[in-house]
This record gives sequence, structure tokens and C-alpha cells, in this order.
Amino acid sequence: FTVDHTRMQAPAVRIAKTMQTPSGDPITVYDLRFCVPNEELLSEKGIHTLEHLFAGFMRDHLNGDNVEIIDISPMGCRTGFYMSLIGTPEEARVAEAWKAAMQDVLQVPGMDQIPELNEYQ
Repeated sequence: FTVDHTRMQAPAVRIAKTMQTPSGDPITVYDLRFCVPNEELLSEKGIHTLEHLFAGFMRDHLNGDNVEIIDISPMGCRTGFYMSLIGTPEEARVAEAWKAAMQDVLQVPGMDQIPELNEYQ
């Protein structure tokens, strides 16, 4: 953890980490910050519901052109999500996909449209 949480703004996209697979493919981990640390939190139920919707919609808007999302997971501090992917899209491209995904979330007509909404997931 080298980021200064007292200076972090939200919403924000930040490259948190880069690495490579054994075959040399780039892996990029993004910090998708919804809330300012130590000031705001996403609700427990809200973050879980958003996780189900956000991951699918981000894949719809960002996958392709040498980019494939591996995982999107909520941060333990409940201020955002980490997104791991193969590829190196610019932060601006990630931000545009995020905005589009959030517009998609707003268009979900009802709870019956939330992927994997059941007692097991």
C-alpha cells in the first residue's frame, strides 16, 4: 500500500499494480474508487448487488482489443472495486467503460434481472 488515502479523490480510476503472466502477457490491476477513503462507504447489500451487475457490464464495455477482464472484486474497505485484467488499457478508456457500465446499472428494470441473485451467491 503506497497510495496516500488522505489525498485520494473519488470517483477515480488508478492503476494499482502491473505484472506479467509467465508467457509475458501484461496484467493490470485497477483501483476503481467510488468513495473517498475514511469519509464514505458503499453499503454491504449495495456493494454485493453492484458487484454482480458491474462485472458483467464492465466486460460488455471493456473486453476486446487485447483486453480481457479476469476479475472485479469489492475492496474490503468498501470504497470501491479492484479490477484485474489482461491488457493495458488507458485509464481514460477504463473510466469511459465504468461510466457506461453505471448507466447500464441504472437501466436494470428489476431485481429479477440481477445475475446470480439467489441465497447461494
